[in-house]
Amino acid sequence: MTDQAIDFDHLDRYVAGDAALRDEVLTIFEGQVARCLRLLDVDGPNEEWRSIAHALKGASRGIGAWEVGAVCEQAEKLSGTPDDVREARIALKQQIQACVETALVEIKRLRRT
Repeated sequence: MTDQAIDFDHLDRYVAGDAALRDEVLTIFEGQVARCLRLLDVDGPNEEWRSIAHALKGASRGIGAWEVGAVCEQAEKLSGTPDDVREARIALKQQIQACVETALVEIKRLRRT
């Protein structure tokens, strides 16, 4: 792991050094996280919450956004009655959003270089 929001060494190995493929993968990631964050409903059913958190975890780990993946893993494991988990889900969704925002800043920075 690195101190960066995205492990670009991991991502470079993932795309075998192909900058065009890297940019395509990052564009897909940006779209997927936007979609997942819209769908991640703190009041939604457990299965839906888990499924969306799982999808976001996989997308994040694929590009080396380890912190996003770690928080999504916590979210994926959280289930219970709406009254029991709502506050925890709100906190986790906020953490996910903050981590995603940091990762998106890293992506923008990479594209400027």
